[in-house]
Amino acid sequence: MSNSCDYCEQKMSNYCDTCDREVCGKHSAQYHEDGSCTFGKKDRSYELRAELTRQQKNGEFVDVVVEIEGREFPCHRAVLAVTPYFQTMFSSNLAESKAKVITLHDIDSGSFSKILDFVYTGEILIGEDDVQDILQAAHMLQAEDVLECCQKFIVKNLCPSNCVGVMCLADMYGLCSLKTTARSKAVSQFSEVGRCEEFLSLSTQQLLDLLEDKELRVENEDDVVLSMIRWLDHEPESRKTEVSRILPVICLSRVRVSVLEKLEVHPAIPKSPGCLAKITDAKEGHFSGSPKLMADTGREEDGRKPSCGISDELAIIVGGWKAVTQALYSENPTTPTPLQSIICMDIDRDQCYHVTDLPTPIVGCMSVASAGRYLYVTGGRALSFLHPDPGGSNIPSKQAFRYDFATDTWKRLPDIPRDRAGHQSAIVEGKLYLVGGDTAATLFNMFSIECFDIEAEAWIQPPKVPAIIPSPNLKVIACGGKVMLIQGLKKKRRFCVHALDVKTQRWTYASRHASARNLDADIRATTVDNKVHFFVERYVFADVYTYDVDKETPSIEEEKRNTEDVKEELHLVHGVCRRRKHYVKGQKSIINTISRKNYELLAGKDITYYHVNGHKRRTLPFALFGHRFLAAKKSHVGWYCRDQLEKVEEQELQDLLRYYDTSSDDDCDYD
Repeated sequence: MSNSCDYCEQKMSNYCDTCDREVCGKHSAQYHEDGSCTFGKKDRSYELRAELTRQQKNGEFVDVVVEIEGREFPCHRAVLAVTPYFQTMFSSNLAESKAKVITLHDIDSGSFSKILDFVYTGEILIGEDDVQDILQAAHMLQAEDVLECCQKFIVKNLCPSNCVGVMCLADMYGLCSLKTTARSKAVSQFSEVGRCEEFLSLSTQQLLDLLEDKELRVENEDDVVLSMIRWLDHEPESRKTEVSRILPVICLSRVRVSVLEKLEVHPAIPKSPGCLAKITDAKEGHFSGSPKLMADTGREEDGRKPSCGISDELAIIVGGWKAVTQALYSENPTTPTPLQSIICMDIDRDQCYHVTDLPTPIVGCMSVASAGRYLYVTGGRALSFLHPDPGGSNIPSKQAFRYDFATDTWKRLPDIPRDRAGHQSAIVEGKLYLVGGDTAATLFNMFSIECFDIEAEAWIQPPKVPAIIPSPNLKVIACGGKVMLIQGLKKKRRFCVHALDVKTQRWTYASRHASARNLDADIRATTVDNKVHFFVERYVFADVYTYDVDKETPSIEEEKRNTEDVKEELHLVHGVCRRRKHYVKGQKSIINTISRKNYELLAGKDITYYHVNGHKRRTLPFALFGHRFLAAKKSHVGWYCRDQLEKVEEQELQDLLRYYDTSSDDDCDYD
């Protein structure tokens, strides 16, 4: 075997793919059946291109001159004809087909020079200062490869400040792919786009197209209104009548009152009585806690829909104690720190806000329920069970308060007839029901009930409670004009639902057989379309059950307690697996979940947000126990009546939560 190529004197570097001849990296050879051989030089096309470029620069063997803005560009017709523009020109019967000098108008000479370099060399230098001129010239000359290069450069440098201009530019030249990309940037980052100068140049129809896009995503609906105000002010005379077209596509039920008031006094609004009425209705809806928004669909009554990424979900956390660093059975435990306030978690931003301080030294084990913009906070304890209480002063409380979220005010209500802590509450048909909990007389009197008439602001005679077997995992929830008591009875291996119709004061009862492993865990529940869906979380899997409150069930007085006589009115929906898309069709709610591991049975800092498309896990800035949790709607509690609340910033948690391991949440041992 020789060490040199068969076709040149260079050192051999590889074999030909189709014969046994040894060739170098620059050559190729292919033998045929008739004995002939095709020889090739791999870089010949590059050499030819380089030679043509040299000739063009030196004016050798050129046969045409292109003149632009007084500059002359000697060229080869054959090379120019690779573009459809010149190919058509040279093959036509026009004078330019034979002319020695061709003059082009409406094109930048610098851009043509760069395109000409690309035609000869296959390379082009594009910068931010000339990309638009090159794009225009390439579009005119039908230089598709250059157009593609320009689009790639623009996409790479696309940002909120220029995406509107790019969208208009792409529309001008019919570049559909570029327009789609720029539009996607505009709708996905509309809050930033609305603060840029290019946004002000949009036409009314272009603005409407963006606002009506189903993928429009904003930080909050306030940004949409503030952007519209900036747009109106840019050309006040010509745009003052356009507000009547734009306002109907904005979801005013998600706009803060302070922003609505700013819009209300805008000069364009008085000229449109219909717009003024819509703004007034939205403000009144915020303060009344009854927005014109259909809770099930997320759409307003007139068909408007909130911008993508803006949900109405709010998690409210009341009181409790921050977790301690030592184990519960440490010899010298640190006293838990009381959280004597109400905080909210905005699910959209994964951010906690301080709402108000509690008006009482009672800190934890309270119950909270909501009706419109009011929160009802009842009972509770001043100290946790981990706090030394030698004087026995930590008895349950009789205190009851009403908090007005919209105006940030508290009102003391008449004391509860009996002191309570650790109870649950629900509001149905204007009545506040307190169920179960601890009292000073009896621990875990799970099914004693108190009833408060909200309109009369007085405690009234509670309904009679049937004899029900106590269980530690009682769940109370309101649905369809009924107070629902859900419990798991481990000995009977059944889930049971007791429902009180508050109008007829009639109890009904239903149950079904359940796996024993589910019956001693905490029950999570939510309501959708007059149905209660509930489950327990154990290990990785959970079973979801549903109860239809509209379905006729036997009254508890008429029901025989023998297991074989109980109707199976609870239906297993299906098994579910955490961290996968699951749960009840149409479900959209926030459910409190507490991580447990070993002795840390009381403390946790996770909130799980369940949705039909899966769920997201949100984390509080600190671990809590003894707190009360409420899933609420922003538009119902008066969230939009107040300007931005004070943020609860992330705290130093390494020492405080030394024992807490979020990565092992799915492996927690609930036993």
